[in-house]
Amino acid sequence: MVVLNNAKLKMKNEKKLILLNARSLSRQSRDSLLEVYPDIVPTQSGQVGTLCSLLIALSSLLIALSSPLIAQPVVVSARIDTNNILIGDQVNLHINLEYPKNAKITWPQIPDLLEGFEIINRTQPVSTQSNQKIIEKSVFTITAFDTGIFIVPPLTFVYSLQNDTTHYFASTSPLLVRVHSVGVDTTAEIKDIKPPLSVPITLAELLPYLIGIVVAGLIIYLIYYLKKRKKTDFIEIFSKPKRPAHEVALESLQSLEAEKLWQRGEVKLYHSKLSDIIRIYIENRFDINAMESTTGEILVDLHSINLNGNLTDSLREMLTLADLVKFAKAQPLPNENDLSLKIAYEFVQRTIPQPQPDTEEKR
Repeated sequence: MVVLNNAKLKMKNEKKLILLNARSLSRQSRDSLLEVYPDIVPTQSGQVGTLCSLLIALSSLLIALSSPLIAQPVVVSARIDTNNILIGDQVNLHINLEYPKNAKITWPQIPDLLEGFEIINRTQPVSTQSNQKIIEKSVFTITAFDTGIFIVPPLTFVYSLQNDTTHYFASTSPLLVRVHSVGVDTTAEIKDIKPPLSVPITLAELLPYLIGIVVAGLIIYLIYYLKKRKKTDFIEIFSKPKRPAHEVALESLQSLEAEKLWQRGEVKLYHSKLSDIIRIYIENRFDINAMESTTGEILVDLHSINLNGNLTDSLREMLTLADLVKFAKAQPLPNENDLSLKIAYEFVQRTIPQPQPDTEEKR
């Protein structure tokens, strides 16, 4: 406030000098001017000019002597490591703040997203003292994930001086940063991804597995040894004779037919059960691993045992339709659902093993 008052006083004195030295002014104008500034007593034009000159010099001297003591400046600056970065690269933004000890500084609230930049890390301000001044420094690590020209906006600090309720502002200069994309040679040949690097296995890595194998072997040997020494009576257990495969298959087909699955809209479940019944029958009847084989593999195995060609073709039609319903969400017609069941019945009935005639009957 004192600085502003001194400046106003200087401007007033300069106006006095200009007006009073103008010879073209009338006496009435000078009298009016003296009524506004009674502190000047102009006996002659030269005396008035000399007096005003002394006042102006004295005011300038007071301003020069009082300004450094009253309005000590607050200096804030920002710089960046480089103004050209690649997209995704990280760069440091340095904030330097210099202010007198009698100043109270408020840092701005800087968000994580700053005009196209993202703040990855920020450090707490570090303070040092030098010649009745305090210097604070802080570093912000920023990055950008878009290409183009971006501007780090000015950061405004608010401060006030001791015994002064006025709030002052100090801002950094904006910084221009160009974000470049990664250069890609579109004419170069596309290369395969490199395979993983092979790392040699050390003994420390194998040791737990070796210990586990040894312990498991000891446990198995101990169990075998104890069972061998133990004397028990052997009881012969007669198991129930296994039912013929065709009886189980025909019974399952009859049960499936009675459920009326496809008539109730459960077409996928119907063909899935029908396919499983035939696959289980083929596995038990011909000793073919049908449950773990594809339709094509099953037909190749049946062809190798010289099965009737018509049966094989009908079976291919039934199994293929079941695969389409299960995996391709096909919706067969009602007559196709009935035909698949008939093909299953015919395949089981025509592959029932025939009993071998006795030798006496042949004679």
